[in-house]
Amino acid sequence: MHTFQLNSHINENGILSVKLPKEWAEKDVNILLVLESLNQLKESTPKKESLAIAFDLLTEMPEDFMTHRQDDLPQEREAW
Repeated sequence: MHTFQLNSHINENGILSVKLPKEWAEKDVNILLVLESLNQLKESTPKKESLAIAFDLLTEMPEDFMTHRQDDLPQEREAW
């Protein structure tokens, strides 16, 4: 199944019209129209998060967080 973005319009009488590409007129095409209300789309759209929470967490880290770290050489990797 392929998904396409099509132009649509709802007129003052609440009738939905969808413009299909000309190329489809000469082909045997099955069309499935899935309608979702704007409320459903808004609820399912993930909210944009900010990095403010991450920065707050970083400021709460203890000063000695990485004191046990050793500055060793990087591990060896296989040649590609």
